[in-house]
Amino acid sequence: MLAEWFKHLTLPCPAPIRDMGYARELIAIEARHRRCRDAWAPHLEHCHKVIGDAAEGISHDRVIVLGSGLLLDIPLAELSETFSDVVLVDIFHLPAARKKVHDMTNVRLETADITGLADATWTHVREGRAGPLPPPQADAGAFADADLVVSANVLTQLPLLPMGWVEKKGKGYDEDGIKAFARRIVDHHLELLAALPGRVCLLTESQRVICDGDEVLREIDPLFGATLPATGLKWTWDIAPRPEITRQIDLRFRMTGIADLRGASA
Repeated sequence: MLAEWFKHLTLPCPAPIRDMGYARELIAIEARHRRCRDAWAPHLEHCHKVIGDAAEGISHDRVIVLGSGLLLDIPLAELSETFSDVVLVDIFHLPAARKKVHDMTNVRLETADITGLADATWTHVREGRAGPLPPPQADAGAFADADLVVSANVLTQLPLLPMGWVEKKGKGYDEDGIKAFARRIVDHHLELLAALPGRVCLLTESQRVICDGDEVLREIDPLFGATLPATGLKWTWDIAPRPEITRQIDLRFRMTGIADLRGASA
């Protein structure tokens, strides 16, 4: 934990990224993967398979990955070999991700906020404003030239840090209002994906489950009431087996992987 804190402290990044926790979250994921590598392995294999299936039967000019993160769940070498242009989009890229793509001439990292509201929410709260929180504003047109767009385990993550920032620093926002804000972010991302003309692959959790072994203690809806197509590959991600959080509980994600979102929604 001390190493994570020091890395976050010394990592150069814009103030909104630091204050709202984006860099800290990526560093924490990187560290958790090191600790839970074996438990995560089946989840990462499923992600790679779904993305591989999504790449079949389409043109291979460009693939865009939304929420590329640390590239753990992305079959990067296979995408680089299959597509002429591979674009990895995230709000911030750690040095580890930059290192992985350094020698891949057809792979590029693009820094972008795919909600379109992080900076606006940071400013809104920092200036002590009241009233409606900023709406999502990302434009699907920025990704419309891709043969394949992969939403890579980012759908349920998009609301978390803006929510946390408002909860921690905002004034006058109750629980229901913050949850409605989160739901708008989830809905907006699904609407963005639905508007894309190419194939869309969706990897996402559909339920968070806190367990004591096989006993379910609590279920949490990370979609804030939004729904997904019933089809697709289903699996469980043991994201934090004990004692990662505490010695008494395990955190598991129920996952959905849809290789062709439009086909699943039809």
